[in-house]
This record gives sequence, C-alpha cells and structure tokens, in this order.
Amino acid sequence: MNNNGDWKLNGAYSTLVISSGLVYLANKKPKGLHLEEVLGMIKEHPHSSYYGKLIPRRVTLGDALTLGKFELLGQVIDKHSSLDLSLLDPDRNFSELPKTGYQLLNKHYRSKAKRL
Repeated sequence: MNNNGDWKLNGAYSTLVISSGLVYLANKKPKGLHLEEVLGMIKEHPHSSYYGKLIPRRVTLGDALTLGKFELLGQVIDKHSSLDLSLLDPDRNFSELPKTGYQLLNKHYRSKAKRL
C-alpha cells in the first residue's frame, strides 16, 4: 500500500504459492530455497511429494544448542532444507490438495476461508 492507503503494483514476478508461509518469488526464499531451485527439483522428479537438498546456512544459536556444538556458532555448514507436500497444513479449506509436484504445478487449487 502507498501512503494514501491505495494498493500499488511494485512489479510482476513469477510466483509459486504453496501455502501462506511458503510463497516463492524473485526476492523470497522460504526455507532457504529459491523459486528456480524448487521448480528444478519438481521438474526432475514430478511425481514425488518430497523435495529436499543441502544448502549452505549459517549456524544459529538455536542450531548450536540443538547440536550441542557451540564451536560451530556462526559458521556456514550444509543444512537440509525440504518441501513435503504430504505435510501441508493449510490455513484455508481445500476440497483437495496436491499429492505430487506435477499436480502442484498443473492445477489451480481453490479454497474457502475456515470458520473460527
């Protein structure tokens, strides 16, 4: 929105919306994965429901506590990042959800708001 409360178009980008928390576009990379990486994994294995890869990530304090290795704090290590379609927990009601990457890319899934 701009200062007048009106919506403003900031550009058009290729976008893949999987859930409210997983929106892949040019400058967003949920779970450290870029849109091109996700599309590449799906194109390589279109009938899979799970996609994952190792990506270089900095070790956070939480990671160091979980691993019990404080000497790794701040270092860059390869960490696993994934997208699992079987574990989607949507915040809207869908009559069906994609089971594979192929289905995700080739069908539009309509939803309705959940009643509180």
